[in-house]
Amino acid sequence: MYIPMGDENSIEYINELVRGAQGGDENSLGRLYELLSVRVYRYLITRVSHRETAEDLMQTAFLEMIRSLSRYKIRAGAKFTTWLFQIVRHRLIDHYRRQKIVLPLDETVESHPDLQTDPAPPDVGESSKQVLSALGTLPERQQTILHLFYQEEMSPSEIAEVMNMSAISVRVEKHRAINKIRYLFVEGGTTI
Repeated sequence: MYIPMGDENSIEYINELVRGAQGGDENSLGRLYELLSVRVYRYLITRVSHRETAEDLMQTAFLEMIRSLSRYKIRAGAKFTTWLFQIVRHRLIDHYRRQKIVLPLDETVESHPDLQTDPAPPDVGESSKQVLSALGTLPERQQTILHLFYQEEMSPSEIAEVMNMSAISVRVEKHRAINKIRYLFVEGGTTI
């Protein structure tokens, strides 16, 4: 029943919770869920755009995390969240495979409302809406990289581990995504 003290987002704090959960402490496991479920849900809702589906995928990922927790090895400098997001990403890929989502080349996401992300809240500025729209034009891989980098504050090497690619490839894809967004803004006459 030990709950560590300290910065809730620090590697050390989360690792202490992991150790407790691995030792069977339900409070540590519950605290891990409390800390990380919002981040996982935020990632999933931007990918599936359906609240219930995102919640189901999140629960499936956390159940797999619990089942696999005994095999997780705490390493110096490694983040538990990187390991967790690998699980989440694999559950998302499984979801896509089950859905068999395939678009003909002449169709766009706009013609499939079930694939669109939730519209921006009304209080979001016009430029924020334009950024969200530009993000929606990127390939899934680039969207994921930008989300993990900017929203989850993962390093390129952590993203590489989650996505099973090299850190250099992550940097290249991130650079390409930013350039695509920049191009869309320049072509549209908007400055970032």
